[in-house]
Amino acid sequence: MNVLITGCSNGIGKSVIEKFALNNHFCIGLDIVESKNSRENIVNFVCDITNYDSLKVVENYLKDNNIKLDLIINIAGIHKMASLVETDFNYIKKLIEINLTGTMLVNHTFFKFLSNKGKIILLTSEVASFTPMPFNGLYNISKTALETYADALRQELNLLGNKVITIQPGSIETKLSKNSLTDTKELANKTKLYKKQAKHFYTLVSKFMGKPLKAKKLASLIYKVSLKKHPKLTYKIHRSFGLVLLNILPKRAQLFIIKSLLNKK
Repeated sequence: MNVLITGCSNGIGKSVIEKFALNNHFCIGLDIVESKNSRENIVNFVCDITNYDSLKVVENYLKDNNIKLDLIINIAGIHKMASLVETDFNYIKKLIEINLTGTMLVNHTFFKFLSNKGKIILLTSEVASFTPMPFNGLYNISKTALETYADALRQELNLLGNKVITIQPGSIETKLSKNSLTDTKELANKTKLYKKQAKHFYTLVSKFMGKPLKAKKLASLIYKVSLKKHPKLTYKIHRSFGLVLLNILPKRAQLFIIKSLLNKK
């Protein structure tokens, strides 16, 4: 297979591109920073997925080498624990651009190279199917919107014979998941509105995250999904048991519980 993968310089993306390359597939990796993947069957591009001029270099490479893609895997994304009313709005726009519209731009740009039976895989998150937690709302918004985009794209491409699959992982052992705890501490130090609540939220996040899953295990799932003739529409892996239980409750009950936990003395 010829596979295009975004966000491949570290974390989940790095594990995914290595998995495909080790199984002798030709991989095209995109990331905002230089990748150290150096196998002969990997071609790396430093580019910004939110900028078409940056992606055009990759587009020209595919044209010049007459490459058809069998698979597009969208992994690139960022995370930030943040208040929706205190965080600099430029950063809010940046996160949405990378997690949502950047992914849309990638698929819009490279769909023309996708084979007739080619697949598009989007990495979303378990939070996409849950009620947002306070201070994780920005990330949740981007991933829920990404799920809606995937549903819409699936409806369109189903008419052409292409598959669109979403993967909803829980906590994965990456720099991004480690930073979520660091972000929560920083939020507690910087916020003017939620000093007490942000400190309690750090404890809550630690409990809900549990032990992160190894990125290689997620990569193995993505690889298996890519080979299936009739894959499921969505795959869920390593979900937070605490969040699953919380989301069984009505939303008003969830509000009461979270407020009680974060406003305690």
